[in-house]
Amino acid sequence: MGTTKDRERRTSHWTNLMQEFSEKHKEVCRATPVDPSGTRTIMKKFKTNSRYQGGWGPLGMTGYGEYTFPNGVVYKGEFKEGMFHGNGELIYNPDPAEGHSVIRGNWENGTMTSRSIHFSNTLEYNEHKWAYCQQPDRRFDIEYATSIQPAGKSYLTARQPTIEIPPGYYDTGDGLYNPKTKVIYNHRDLTSIKRAPSQREQRWIVENCRVGDVKPLGPRPDLYETYEQPTLLLAQPPPPPATSLTSRISSQFDIEHQKPLRDFYNPSKLRSASMQRPPRRKFRPAN
Repeated sequence: MGTTKDRERRTSHWTNLMQEFSEKHKEVCRATPVDPSGTRTIMKKFKTNSRYQGGWGPLGMTGYGEYTFPNGVVYKGEFKEGMFHGNGELIYNPDPAEGHSVIRGNWENGTMTSRSIHFSNTLEYNEHKWAYCQQPDRRFDIEYATSIQPAGKSYLTARQPTIEIPPGYYDTGDGLYNPKTKVIYNHRDLTSIKRAPSQREQRWIVENCRVGDVKPLGPRPDLYETYEQPTLLLAQPPPPPATSLTSRISSQFDIEHQKPLRDFYNPSKLRSASMQRPPRRKFRPAN
């Protein structure tokens, strides 16, 4: 075993070698500055089945581009170093035949700072003062743009033409909901599943969406309607009061023989006391 001085000598020699190595490779370990202007346009498909087409820089997606998620949602807007940054919009259900919804907003390093929601790319949703299709104005957005149709031809939905709903399904706008399987299917293919709604959305669909089963409509007090059951047999009117004209006339008839009394139509009976003449006095001749 070496002495303490030998161990100190070996330790100091090792330290000197490490310091010399660090000084020689100091320039190599220093970070190289990145030139953000060196962007190019590419089309890339990721392992998550998402796709991107647009600007690409040294740190990833940069500039304007279109990013498609695996579920079909498309983001169109500005990117910075692989994140949403700037103005952009998220397009849900981009199939034009079924209509789509758009969220337009502003992003800062992947975080949304402001937004506005648009249904069918025309109707804007207001999170605080939402009065669309509520009392007293229950018009769809298509009726704002055109006009209200006459009775029998009124719009059942905002999307035209109105689709037919199979029995037992609910129309959610982006598909058909089956309460038994608790999933939403494609309008045109009931074997194609689009998505699985949450329990909260499932309750909302059953309470508010249009259903395929045709059920008889009853009274709707919330629509300012009044409803009464039909009357098959009319009730008999109450008897007239004793002082009415009908009772006075009826009392003049003989109920048993159904014949009027002798003096009923006597004009003298209808005259007042002042109009009647005094009876004539008869005089007997004197004896």
